[in-house]
Amino acid sequence: MAKKSKKLNLKFNKTTLFILIAIVVIVGLLVALAYSPVGASLLGNLDDGSQDGTSGTPKRIIKLGGNAVDASSNVILENVVCQIHFIDVGQGDAILVQFSDGTDVLIDGGSTSSGLADIRTSYVNYLMGAGIVDEIDYMIVTHPDTDHYNMLTAVMDSFVVECVMLNNTAKNQTYGTFIDRVHEEVSGTNFIGLDGDGEVYDNVISGVGYSFDIYAPGYDRFQDDNEEFDAYESNGMSPIILLEVANRKVLFTGDATYETEEWFVSYLGENACDVDVLKVAHHGSDSSNTEAFLDKINAEFAVISSDDGTKHGHPTPIVMNRLFDRGIVTYRTNRHGDIVLSIDESGDFAYEVEKEVMVENNTNNVNDRMIVTE
Repeated sequence: MAKKSKKLNLKFNKTTLFILIAIVVIVGLLVALAYSPVGASLLGNLDDGSQDGTSGTPKRIIKLGGNAVDASSNVILENVVCQIHFIDVGQGDAILVQFSDGTDVLIDGGSTSSGLADIRTSYVNYLMGAGIVDEIDYMIVTHPDTDHYNMLTAVMDSFVVECVMLNNTAKNQTYGTFIDRVHEEVSGTNFIGLDGDGEVYDNVISGVGYSFDIYAPGYDRFQDDNEEFDAYESNGMSPIILLEVANRKVLFTGDATYETEEWFVSYLGENACDVDVLKVAHHGSDSSNTEAFLDKINAEFAVISSDDGTKHGHPTPIVMNRLFDRGIVTYRTNRHGDIVLSIDESGDFAYEVEKEVMVENNTNNVNDRMIVTE
């Protein structure tokens, strides 16, 4: 009987050991899953919605260099390397580009909407809220229209700007005064006056995994015989700026006219410029954004910065129809408020918007990649 009892005890010990190993493996898998992006999504789906008052995944905010999951759109961003802020300033352009290596780039900063003083204060506060404390590495001014530069003096008063690029032509007194202020801020190689005859500046700003090319037509290229400098000529000198980051291409166009676009397309020739995101030129004006240009760049997404249309009727119906016909998913600051495009190291991207409203022109029914902020 003693031998039989010993045999039974040995069998029980092996079974117990097997069960313990299985439990350890299962617990380990559950812990690993809980800390993975996929696990976060699954756990979010189990949430009762107490954070936002609805059932489903609680809303999440993408952090620069962090992770974010939004179950409703299945967009997972890991190690965000670039954020592009299209700041709502009413009628005007104000863009902030930030990279995970700490480089900050401003592209324009102006507004002609009513309550400019409050908009200017809000704009500077936005920059501070985005993490800018003391310095801005680069500031690019596309052309001498006040709704693209009249808030940048306040920026220079609030932060140290290391390098400025602009069309170096004092075609009007206000812009001339602004250039004088820029010269107080930067000098030498930190001041880059875009050439009047036009030039392409390759890799003018670059870092690990990203680069800017500036296609500057010059401020003399499209001038007519009339000595009086008009707004259309001012718009025509807008450089077209190409950002390449994580194998994505984002095109910034200022207030480029159709002549500017034709020059850009002609310069590219047969070279493909298949972009992912277009900052629509001149707030959606039909003086630009031609069909030939849109077909050449083949953008999938577009962002328009404008007011509610009462000042200049932007964006125009003809441009919106062109975007609609091509299924270019369109975000607008006058509908969505502040818009932040985040791109991770793999090239995946998503949009955070201040106001959760439907995108426009999504005729191909693609993923609009919108993540709603808290």
